[in-house]
Amino acid sequence: MKTLITVLAENSVGKSGLLGEHGFSAFIERNDEKYLFDTSPGISLPHNIKLLDKSLKGLNKIIISHGHYDHTGGLKWAVREAGGAEIVAHPDMFCRHSACSPKIEIRHQKIEIPKGEAVRYVGCPYTQAELEASGAHFNFFDHTEKIAPGLWFITGIERRPEYIPNDSRLVLPYQDHFVPDMINDDASLLLECEDASPILMLGCAHSGILNILAHVREKMGIRKLRAVIGGTHLMFSDSQDISLVIERLEEFSVERVGVSHCTGLKAAVELAKHFGERFVMASAGSVFEL
Repeated sequence: MKTLITVLAENSVGKSGLLGEHGFSAFIERNDEKYLFDTSPGISLPHNIKLLDKSLKGLNKIIISHGHYDHTGGLKWAVREAGGAEIVAHPDMFCRHSACSPKIEIRHQKIEIPKGEAVRYVGCPYTQAELEASGAHFNFFDHTEKIAPGLWFITGIERRPEYIPNDSRLVLPYQDHFVPDMINDDASLLLECEDASPILMLGCAHSGILNILAHVREKMGIRKLRAVIGGTHLMFSDSQDISLVIERLEEFSVERVGVSHCTGLKAAVELAKHFGERFVMASAGSVFEL
């Protein structure tokens, strides 16, 4: 089965005329099937999809990696453009994802917000009811599940705490205070290939890329990956952590590493230095034919 993956939206662009914005969206074509993985904040998506000569008409599913605005902002437009669509997501995608300054203190899992620091909502800009009124219908999974032939929605995985990205900006309102947001709705996508190893697609890897790779290996029995594409959330990682990610990727004999969005410049440089010709920045306009 031929798989064509086109990055529709990302922080950077790889083709003249495209728009870049903080977020991620990818278009997946497999024979006659079409899937949209995330929708970016939504500003660049209508422009870029037209310029890249793609169409959401006949879309099979929209798959959401998590409920942050930079992955869900284009949902309403995408649903209407598709003429209605099934959305596959974790049931917590509509929780009150918020963000604050990294200058915070955590005391007994209760976050102390410094005086004068604002907390802003960074979750999905639409309610479930709004999206359903636009033609969406939801299929929620809180565990890894096969959602289409050769297509796995990976979520609800076991997480080793030391492998979870250290992003103290992300918080959730709880009663009269805030608690760390573990992004429990984080999800990834695994695409099986008939003549090759699977492709792993990441939205932001808030579960931790090492935890995701461990799940793929230990729970799904996968020992080799054709490609890993998407956001790795390594922007706060040091060289030692990045080296461990490189080691794990090599254990899968990964043929192509295409990182984007929340990977961070330092991590991208170290990955590029190690993987050489196997590395590519998955900017808007990038195409992976696998």
